Amino acid sequence: MIYAFLGWCLEVTYQAVEHGTFINRGFLGGPYCPIYGVGVIIVTLALYPLRETVILLYIGSVVLTSSLELVTGYVLEKIFHQHWWDYSNERFNVKGYICMKFSLLWGVACLVTVRLIHPTIERLVDLIPFTAGIVVMAVIYVGFTSDLVITVMGIMHIKRRLRLLENISLEMRKISDKTGRKLFVGVDAIHDKSGDINDKTVQLRKRAEELRAKYKELASQRSRVGRRLEHAFPKLKIANPKPLKVQFEAIKSKLPKKAGKKDTKTE
Repeated sequence: MIYAFLGWCLEVTYQAVEHGTFINRGFLGGPYCPIYGVGVIIVTLALYPLRETVILLYIGSVVLTSSLELVTGYVLEKIFHQHWWDYSNERFNVKGYICMKFSLLWGVACLVTVRLIHPTIERLVDLIPFTAGIVVMAVIYVGFTSDLVITVMGIMHIKRRLRLLENISLEMRKISDKTGRKLFVGVDAIHDKSGDINDKTVQLRKRAEELRAKYKELASQRSRVGRRLEHAFPKLKIANPKPLKVQFEAIKSKLPKKAGKKDTKTE
């Protein structure tokens, strides 16, 4: 938990320098990034025996932290179907999960941690009475677990909303295709049955308007978890669905404004 908190501090500091503003980074709502806590413990347990050999320690740190970041990014995407961080714009990246630049930086960070920071933290932790430490950790982990449950439930709610939005998008596409076929295929049939075609056109227009209103209502519903994740991960698409404005306008452009009006362009 100590390293998870320090990792959160590092992320906040980096974002402040990069963007000039405070961004509460992290998958969870609290001031901690679990991937840092887990990562440092793995590196410490695996590489502490190499702490006196700087080159081996550095290489091992780069390999371990990169592997952890790669696996974590892949697993999170498989579970939530989203990229939680993306290094695609960086050189020498692997599917946006890891890149050479940050892998080398993680190596430096772990080198400093194993040789300097960890021994100091270990001595400080040893000063905490055992019973007091158990009580403190129990309280912290109750809060951590609650945070985790709330966040996962919030993401599941967002995913359900996105499925509804995708269904609306699919129906809008079907309406667009159907409208296009009616107006641009079989011109003679359209002229012979203009009354039926106009009625169907009105129905399509009405249905498109209903779907647009429903989409707008769903897209405006942002949960607290969704708003936090959107702020913490600006590039994340899970809380920021793409509007259907372009698609709706494409449908609208195919529908004549007045029933019975000939489409001179088609003619």
